[in-house]
Amino acid sequence: MEHVEVHPKAWEADRDTLIEAPPGFKWLALKIAEKTGAAVSGRPVWGSCDVRIDPRYRRIFHLGHGVPPNIAHLLKKNLGASLEKVEEDVYRLAAGGVEVYFLPVYYKPPPRLPRPEVEGKIYYPLPYRRIAEVVQRETGFPMAKEPITGCWVGEPPGEVAYVVATGSFYPLTVKLFYPHTRVYQIDPFRGEVKDVESEFARLMKLKARAHIAETKRVGVILTTKPGQRQEEKARELAERGFLLIVLDEVTPEYIDDLQLDLVINTACPRIGLDDLDRVKTPILNYYEYKEGLDPRAAARLL
Repeated sequence: MEHVEVHPKAWEADRDTLIEAPPGFKWLALKIAEKTGAAVSGRPVWGSCDVRIDPRYRRIFHLGHGVPPNIAHLLKKNLGASLEKVEEDVYRLAAGGVEVYFLPVYYKPPPRLPRPEVEGKIYYPLPYRRIAEVVQRETGFPMAKEPITGCWVGEPPGEVAYVVATGSFYPLTVKLFYPHTRVYQIDPFRGEVKDVESEFARLMKLKARAHIAETKRVGVILTTKPGQRQEEKARELAERGFLLIVLDEVTPEYIDDLQLDLVINTACPRIGLDDLDRVKTPILNYYEYKEGLDPRAAARLL
């Protein structure tokens, strides 16, 4: 494992353990399984909200994701679970006789990192913590204490924010929560610092069409995932005469297959933000429908 560091507890897996991992870390889950005899879940898991309790296994090791307060609230509520932070970036959830350990996986810092010039706060998703720590030491810039996720930014930035990550998914998270902040991506593997303003503007243009859509047939998405399920909000909208649609995995293909004029999403808020150029059906997140076109509302999840 030349390029990553996994929490040592992962190697305590056994035949009574199921390992969950996001697509980028499936290879790591398989390597651990080869050494320990554990089983590997083939499901795509994009965050801790995607965890699934399987009573056939005594323990579930979920790799590479933190558990932010919003997801913790929903997991405890929907599973009747207890959740505790065991140590930095390690969480233990107990539900239905099953223990779930959320274990960190970190990318190791490359030998050279791009150096931002203007001072700003440094943010990072969990796998990039070690790299962000190096950026913080080299620049002296303040760094967020906890990782961000695609639906959670725990600390407000100032005028400038840097997000250590590849791709625009996480930098856009900070921009969606704080649209007046200048947000830059620090890509540690491409060695570049990039302003995400143009991508944010493009996203908002795509979002705008949902606010002018005809609304003859409106569906409300309610997910079965315990880390995303918001029953009260979905039922509230269904009582207004909207169709209630229950799904596990919500994809552009599933949404378009419904042939609705508008979809209101109560699941992961990124469903109403990402892949908008791949889905034909206009999508609003719950708070967008309630409050109008406000990018800060677009990313919120209670």
